[in-house]
Amino acid sequence: MKDFLKFLLKSHFFMLFLVLESISIFLVVRNTENANLFISSANSVSGFFQNKVSSINNYFSLKEQNDFLKAENEHLKNYISVLKENDIRISKEIEKTGYFYQSAIVVKNSVYKPYNIITLNKGSIDGIRDDMAVLSDKGIIGTVAVTGKNYCTVVSMLNSKLGISAKIERTDYFGSLRWDEKDYKYSFLYDIPDHSSLYIGDKVVTSGYSAVFPEGLTIGTVAEFEKEKKSSFYKIKVKLSQDFKKLKHVYIVDYFGKDERLQIEDSTIIKFRF
Repeated sequence: MKDFLKFLLKSHFFMLFLVLESISIFLVVRNTENANLFISSANSVSGFFQNKVSSINNYFSLKEQNDFLKAENEHLKNYISVLKENDIRISKEIEKTGYFYQSAIVVKNSVYKPYNIITLNKGSIDGIRDDMAVLSDKGIIGTVAVTGKNYCTVVSMLNSKLGISAKIERTDYFGSLRWDEKDYKYSFLYDIPDHSSLYIGDKVVTSGYSAVFPEGLTIGTVAEFEKEKKSSFYKIKVKLSQDFKKLKHVYIVDYFGKDERLQIEDSTIIKFRF
């Protein structure tokens, strides 16, 4: 008790100052024309700090939001694949109608080797199998090469061993797309006849003639073209729509009609001894 009294005696001037200052501010706010200005300023300061706290909370919730968006994209892509078959069915029957999409994350990638390979964080326990198509929101990426339990590798489009059936979307003329082992931003489309209409900027998409890639998936746009020597075809330089240096999120696509289609095509070759 004595210590408390000593404290009051030593600091009574300061405490008196605080009391008087508080009374003065109260009277100013209540009785002067500056009251609205004072309140507005206080609200501005309060709002500033509230915005900062909200921004911090939003930052830490980005991963959760991103996971939600990926799951939502999977659902929408699968729903669209059903609608394209002109037969609306519940999601569990998607596998009977066409293509099924599953998201994955790139854990390893390369762009400067002649035979570039990508590693994804999905494997056989997720239903992944060899020869599935891989694509991003911007364009096709490659095909699944080898599948492990928790991971799989992908033969990238930036691999000179991989050829893809592609077409000019505007004209439907199709050919073969293959990388030339040079610039990761470009690939080359061959076997487009030189009598066909062709312009810089024409969109290049998958032809659908492969049992791996659905028709109409974006590949890129025509950047340059020239007539091949001693040939009646163009050599077309295609600017890829996906920047492989920035690749992170992809979709693995399963075509459930692929096995039947390949079996019939192989049986035809055997039957007629082509």
